[in-house]
Amino acid sequence: MNQPTIIDFLRHGEARGGSYYRGITDDPLTERGWRQMYSQCGEGQWDAVISSPLRRCRSFAAAWCEQQQLDLLIEPAWSEIDFGAWEGQSAEQISSRWPDALAAFYKDPVKFTPPSAESYQTFAARVRQGWENLLAGHGGRRVLVVTHAGVIRALFAEAFNLPVTQSFHIDLPHACLTRFTCFNDGNGRFVQLNFHKPG
Repeated sequence: MNQPTIIDFLRHGEARGGSYYRGITDDPLTERGWRQMYSQCGEGQWDAVISSPLRRCRSFAAAWCEQQQLDLLIEPAWSEIDFGAWEGQSAEQISSRWPDALAAFYKDPVKFTPPSAESYQTFAARVRQGWENLLAGHGGRRVLVVTHAGVIRALFAEAFNLPVTQSFHIDLPHACLTRFTCFNDGNGRFVQLNFHKPG
């Protein structure tokens, strides 16, 4: 069996602006968010670091790489889904302006796309391509990917053939670390999962 590829997906820490639909809205981290991410990474050892281009991921990834003397690769595939007209809106605001829209989205996100938003199919395809590119380019290495909850949930759905609606219920707190260990025994690829919530 070949050397496994270890990919740690780190969700960003707490972002400024409070609780609302924050897809591509480019809020920076709070001070607490910075602490959460540093605490989770500890003395982690990675061969490569890849980040979403959004500030709540990129700023920490850049600081970490400078400390560890690693190059940072920015990869748009790991950006959060674009919520379109829902960006920056709370659930209450969305429900007020678009009655029943949230229920329709969570019932079937594949069929329901918020106004002016990225469709879930497009989002999932971009994450899938990012995953395939990562495995092709970093086989046998330890990689840290700094990204978003929606991206990690999409990977759960892809890797373990989960219904999208079921993946939405996976709890991914700020700065949680999800490890996918990918093995290839010559007959196909299989994935082992480990999950680390912040302490």
